Amino acid sequence: MHRSLLPVFALFVMFFLLDPAARAQNAYLTNAFMPRFCMGSTDHPIVVRVRNSAATPLISFKVEWRWNNGPVQDGPWQSTTGISGNQYWEYPHPIPFNQPGQSPGLLKVWVTGIGDTDASNDTLLFPITPLSTWTAKTQLLEMWTATWCQYCPPANLVGNNENGDPLVVVAKHHANDAYSNGSSTTYFNQYNVTFTPGGVIEQGEFGTYEPNGNHGFWAAVLDQRSIGVSPVIVEVSTVYNSTSRELSATLDATFTEALAGTYTVNMFVVEDNIPGDQTNAPANYVHHQVVRHVMEGVAGINGIIPATPVPGTIYSHTRSHILGVDLVPQNVRVIGVVTQRVGGTTYTMNAVSSDALVVGVGEHDEALSGLRVYPNPGLEALWVEVFADPAPVTLQLFSSDGRLLLEQRSVAGDAPIELNGYGTLSPGSYQLRLERSGQRSERQVVKLN
Repeated sequence: MHRSLLPVFALFVMFFLLDPAARAQNAYLTNAFMPRFCMGSTDHPIVVRVRNSAATPLISFKVEWRWNNGPVQDGPWQSTTGISGNQYWEYPHPIPFNQPGQSPGLLKVWVTGIGDTDASNDTLLFPITPLSTWTAKTQLLEMWTATWCQYCPPANLVGNNENGDPLVVVAKHHANDAYSNGSSTTYFNQYNVTFTPGGVIEQGEFGTYEPNGNHGFWAAVLDQRSIGVSPVIVEVSTVYNSTSRELSATLDATFTEALAGTYTVNMFVVEDNIPGDQTNAPANYVHHQVVRHVMEGVAGINGIIPATPVPGTIYSHTRSHILGVDLVPQNVRVIGVVTQRVGGTTYTMNAVSSDALVVGVGEHDEALSGLRVYPNPGLEALWVEVFADPAPVTLQLFSSDGRLLLEQRSVAGDAPIELNGYGTLSPGSYQLRLERSGQRSERQVVKLN
């Protein structure tokens, strides 16, 4: 240090040590989120809000982060007129998080503030697994609602709107009303929600997401979590017998990477478009996403997916349920969920809602029931089989952000169709669309390394 600066520096240190107000700041971070699974070798911005719980304003601070035991990534110091109370400083770190696909690790993000002597609330920890190969992540929003609940109509509307997002699945469990049932109530009671409306996202995220009744925040939370991806593809197919009213649902789970864990599967029978009573709502109120039956109980069923899944292997589970006479089959869907369990806590690995309405045997969409795509996941080639009778088909492959990558017109026949150009694409998740005779079908496909 230059000699001429020593007296000034000494005075600053003496002031800092002796003045209690200079040591009274208490910086902490909020509004940060990183997903449990992220795309490897991809930039993920780290954005936090710096706050201060002390009365004395926070003047100078910086944010740093570190992946496992790697080097500390410094952010620049910020100088403000002072943060206190409900104020915050939005801090986008200049160095994004970017790691290749590898084993799980721990991301540490912390704030350093001049005058902050309480380090207990400075650090946020995010367990993350960067993936080399992934699929889109659909988030699960479960709601606790009731027809007698005067505050539920606005929350129900949030659920309806979010269910329109292709990467969100909503399941509404009803409490002590005409739409409640034993399997749904017992299942939802695991979250210990004693109020309506109540929302649980991603089955509580291993206990890190507290159920809350502030439906105004649900959309923002779901949007924040949309940056995540998943290592498991979940698909559900259904068959309905109109004579016996038996609904048979099959859940297929296919992992893109071998990640050890304890996995369970479950399926919800849900019904839409139910006209009925609702407190504090118009007389012509219509209920949606109503859980009519939980097929595999509170904990789901384990043993379908092994502790170390083999990438590319399809793990299937089928369960049947007799629909009640009050259910309209055309309004019924099935939600499929793959869950990872750690002790008594859970996390949604991925979820899906069956796209097609439940119809009678032999009444399935011709293009959908006659479509086979393989191998999925696969390495180089992608083959498509359709009905043997000749008919023109159009195949389109879209990226996860909706860009059309490949398009091919062929004639369906006895031989399968190879999608030209598939082998040149990068590993990742894609959407395959088939159009034939005015009908459209879609499949999610994953290309491995």
